[in-house]
Amino acid sequence: MEKLKNLPIPGQRIFRTMVAVWLCLLVYVLRGRQGEPLYAALAVLQCIQPYTRTMRNVARKRVIGTLIGAVWGLLLLLCEEALVRAGHDTPGLHFLLIGFFTGIVLYFTVLLKVQEAAYFSAVVFMVITIKHANDVSPYVYAFNRTLDTVIGVAVAEIVNRVHLPRVPQKDTLFVSAIGDTILGPDRHLTPYSKVELNRLLADGAKFTVATSETQATVRELLAGVELRWPVITMDGAALYDMNTMEYLRTVPMSEEKARRLVAWVKEQGLGFFSNSVEQNLLVIRYEELTNPAMEQLFAQKRKSPYRNYVRSPADLDQDILYLLILDRTELIEEKRRLLEAESWSGDYRIVQAPSLTEGCATLKIYDASVSRQAMLRHLEEYMQTEKTVTFGSVPGRYDVVIASADHNHMVRELKRRFEPVSLAGWRNIFHS
Repeated sequence: MEKLKNLPIPGQRIFRTMVAVWLCLLVYVLRGRQGEPLYAALAVLQCIQPYTRTMRNVARKRVIGTLIGAVWGLLLLLCEEALVRAGHDTPGLHFLLIGFFTGIVLYFTVLLKVQEAAYFSAVVFMVITIKHANDVSPYVYAFNRTLDTVIGVAVAEIVNRVHLPRVPQKDTLFVSAIGDTILGPDRHLTPYSKVELNRLLADGAKFTVATSETQATVRELLAGVELRWPVITMDGAALYDMNTMEYLRTVPMSEEKARRLVAWVKEQGLGFFSNSVEQNLLVIRYEELTNPAMEQLFAQKRKSPYRNYVRSPADLDQDILYLLILDRTELIEEKRRLLEAESWSGDYRIVQAPSLTEGCATLKIYDASVSRQAMLRHLEEYMQTEKTVTFGSVPGRYDVVIASADHNHMVRELKRRFEPVSLAGWRNIFHS
């Protein structure tokens, strides 16, 4: 039972495809069982897509391809009829002509600069020429196959655009943590969550994330999600616009605080990464990679085009947004206690967290004024929203507590809150 419980829930695409196939069969019955519903159903399978814009492109390709394939299929059938009347028809010649005309069909899509429709054109052409029954008029057969496909495309278009009546809350800002809130145990976003987040964003949801990670890590963890609004990164030390690739706000340490902190860390014999923003670039400085965990992190992250690692003993204390120390867990705990015992430790915000490297932990040190809540206030002012709803896994810290990221809980809750079902939203039943 536990295994059945963990099975993924079927997405909308599956249900919409089922409904569309049923409708194609219903149209077939209403037409007096004329035509072949198989071709309408095949068009449905190709046209039902996760995103409306994707479906529009696939439908256009399917219609163009159908028309090209139908015209050339009709021409071949007429050519073969002429050969039959002249007494030159043989199975070998039939197959030879099909292969030759297939090349013409593909080349024709190149001439018309619609190469993306080549596959559909060839499929329709072969359906008409290979399955054509000799006792049926070529004109009627070609028309019926075209009509069957157009019916499937039309049904898919309607089913893909019809939704329950909803009232989108476009004046509400939705902000979610990432780790245990959106991502599953494998630290990956599920296909369902990715599709739904993009759809909600396209429909006007003001959704973004707040995380302790850098914008570079956000891009990696939420790859494929088209975040349209600024994200809160580095635990509130920076506000970053993913579209313009611009830091809208940063909260660096003062020079005095940065020098004092760097001097103390060096006295303790610890290696560290100094994270700063220079000319809208994330710059990560270090002097030495003093342990295997630092070496592993450096090897994993340095290839990103959104991170700039600089090995230099100079400028380690310039414009620091946060200092990252990575080492064995017991050593990190010891150094954290020592740091917190210093009389000036109140000038900093000190955060210890487990590392992805087994047996290790991280110590991130920010200016004391840095927090996600403080940066959220700036984001609200920037976006001029009337209401904010936060999602996270820590009770008492967020408006909506997501106990588990499994089964797309966060995205489903976001969907429920952004577009609640209501008869007042009857105008939104058909999406453009």
